[in-house]
Amino acid sequence: MKLLSILLMCSLLNAAPLSLKNTPYFHPNASVNVVIFYTTWCPPCKRSLTLLDKIHAKHPRLFISRVSVEDIESQKRALPYGLSQSVPLILIADHEGNVIKRFKSLPNKTIFGDLIQRLEEGRLENGTLPIDQRVDTWKMDRKGM
Repeated sequence: MKLLSILLMCSLLNAAPLSLKNTPYFHPNASVNVVIFYTTWCPPCKRSLTLLDKIHAKHPRLFISRVSVEDIESQKRALPYGLSQSVPLILIADHEGNVIKRFKSLPNKTIFGDLIQRLEEGRLENGTLPIDQRVDTWKMDRKGM
């Protein structure tokens, strides 16, 4: 039993990252792609949709896909994206379609807005530049640049 658990964990760790690239939830011209799986009867879903609309007004290059999961077929289509038993499920993907963040409920408006802003600027989730865009300032200072 322990061996089976270890093998399962290893396979999960080596799983490919989730991508929205070849799905209807991805827009190639968007700076950030957001997918929300929701139901119309869910109060947290309604609040999340309202907040996403407000954030979209401030970030027009944000692409939001609203996916209702009220029937069995739509729930089955959402399973590969991590939908389990609760909604809303919110996926945040960068401009390449790579899912970088998952929320089981929408976080604070400021936290969410700051994340969207960093991604629109081409920064990573934590605010740093991608490795290929970083400048080694120590080397620049040593060369007298």
